[in-house]
Amino acid sequence: MGEQSGSEESVTVVTLTRYRPVEVQRAMRSVRAQRAGVTVRHLVLIDDNREIQVALDEVAADFPLCEIRYVPREPHETSGPGRASRLRNMGVRHASSTWIAFLDDDNEWDPDHLHSLLSCVREHRTRAAFSDVRLLRTDGTPYREPRWPWANSTAEAEDTYRELAARGICEPGSNVIRHRPDALDVPVDTSAWLLHRQLLLEVPFDDHFSAADAQHLVSEDDKLFHRLNERGEPITATGRATLHYYLGGYSNSAETVAPTERDAISWASE
Repeated sequence: MGEQSGSEESVTVVTLTRYRPVEVQRAMRSVRAQRAGVTVRHLVLIDDNREIQVALDEVAADFPLCEIRYVPREPHETSGPGRASRLRNMGVRHASSTWIAFLDDDNEWDPDHLHSLLSCVREHRTRAAFSDVRLLRTDGTPYREPRWPWANSTAEAEDTYRELAARGICEPGSNVIRHRPDALDVPVDTSAWLLHRQLLLEVPFDDHFSAADAQHLVSEDDKLFHRLNERGEPITATGRATLHYYLGGYSNSAETVAPTERDAISWASE
């Protein structure tokens, strides 16, 4: 990706993909549709899957501002937050844009998602901002169940939901999660962020995950959020649910993820 001239702002969106040829193309269309007012480039990192590479090579001409790179794995590497962190950090180093955003291959954005985030960081003069989230089932229908999806059991999911609803983060009957910068126990999803590239070079994604992290479903976006807060980095929020989050990823409850997908994941790196 070419260097930017002068002080021109730009955004690079980093997407990781391994097993979702249909969904990643939806994400690519979502990035292409952004009306951000600045140049938006898309970097798609293929996680060691030649079939995905073939599928994306066939449509690459439709996405002129999208760079598709194949990243092989070392023999010991497996799916999970450690691998995802290493790929995200690689994407940050490879990009040359002012700002970095991440869009997971199974999610999508409203067309003004990046514009609203850029407006937010400009107004508040921060290096980090995030949006709210709309939860969707894999078929695209709203997820309005009174259960927090990131839990190890139904009972835990219901208890967590009640607690968060009392704090205004969840609203019964709604599929929107309203994050707040001061709600430090509810980390922001990676796909909701806009972050200055220099900030991510200073605070890269942590690629070490313990057995305790695995037990508590702590993933790379959780650790990034906590590290930013620990260092006192000013963070702002748009208050708009412009991220469409499709449930079913490896950090969701065991009861919402296909066993075949969960069995292929190694969470802890120790």
